[in-house]
Amino acid sequence: MKKMKEIFLLLICLSPAIGALIVYNQLPDTVASHFGANNEPNGWMGKNSMIILLGVLGFMPLLLKAIRVIDPKRGNFSKFPVAFEVTRIGVSILLAAAGWGMLLYNLGYHVQMSKIILVAIGVLFAVMGNFMTQVKSNYTFGIRTPWTLADDEIWRKTHRMGGPLMMLGGVFAFIAAFVTNGTVVIVLIAAMIATFLVPVLYSYLLFKQQAR
Repeated sequence: MKKMKEIFLLLICLSPAIGALIVYNQLPDTVASHFGANNEPNGWMGKNSMIILLGVLGFMPLLLKAIRVIDPKRGNFSKFPVAFEVTRIGVSILLAAAGWGMLLYNLGYHVQMSKIILVAIGVLFAVMGNFMTQVKSNYTFGIRTPWTLADDEIWRKTHRMGGPLMMLGGVFAFIAAFVTNGTVVIVLIAAMIATFLVPVLYSYLLFKQQAR
């Protein structure tokens, strides 16, 4: 059953690259690969490079699983298997959605790339935040700062606070997908502050408080 799940997940992630190979002759020689908030492309690459990129990203599920083996605290991964698997699957689906969006856009379909990415990130962050309190100290996954990695109690408290903030950041990102372009930047800045900066500062304050 586990082997079938891995194969299925790998196929999902490789599907954009496989799709690109099937419609290879229909793709322009130079394809749009990066998009701004207004959905206008601001980065390009050759179609062969795009297919290689999509293929490499397609192996992300295996890469994320392999990283655990070389993590100095790999023993802790057995303490939060559900949180890790949900994140691994979520990241893989996010990359697959982005890959299909880019492929369809370059085939001439009207695809809102910014909306696809923001919705996918919003859902992923909201789900991941719900599992953050389960994550134990490691160097691969979670809120990794010098202070959380130095002390398990700081790690625990930071993730207990950071989980709800990550969920809030996900909600902000989801909302940003449906607001006007001028507001997107403000909403995203708020999401990034809530999701990343606040937990980092909180872990540092906990460390300073502990050192007194």
